[in-house]
Amino acid sequence: MARAAAARTRVRVRPATMADAERIAELRLALLAEHRSNAIYSRLRRDAPARAIELTRDQLASEREAMFVATKDDRIVGLIRCIDQRGHRLLRPARFALISTVYVEPAVRRRGVLRSLMDAAVAWSRERGLTEMRLQNAADNPLAIAAWDALGFRVVEQIRLRPL
Repeated sequence: MARAAAARTRVRVRPATMADAERIAELRLALLAEHRSNAIYSRLRRDAPARAIELTRDQLASEREAMFVATKDDRIVGLIRCIDQRGHRLLRPARFALISTVYVEPAVRRRGVLRSLMDAAVAWSRERGLTEMRLQNAADNPLAIAAWDALGFRVVEQIRLRPL
């Protein structure tokens, strides 16, 4: 089904490369801009654009991480980042897939792009022997909440903020 949806929008998912770093950084900043009213994501540093490129390059070079991009007509329109994360030392599993930095351009949303990106993340996670995926999402984004629910994620923890 995900392949059929991606085919309708002519989207291809592939591993990200260093050549994609600047575009991925742009999408990261677009993600933060969409959440500018969020108590955490609204605190963008002045030098965030330069930091985003450097951060992306560091993450692309990591052996414990992978990024996948969705392309339409050779333009990157979505991304997902997967991290082989160590679990809590007292809890199982010892490692899990942490999903982070997920973004799909508004013009191609609700067309199977996120599901196709998730398929790549699931395959990467299984290849590494990981048996569980976790992610955080903004509590003030009902569309994201609905998308993650539809992809089989459920809420098991909350992050709370208290200014000092």
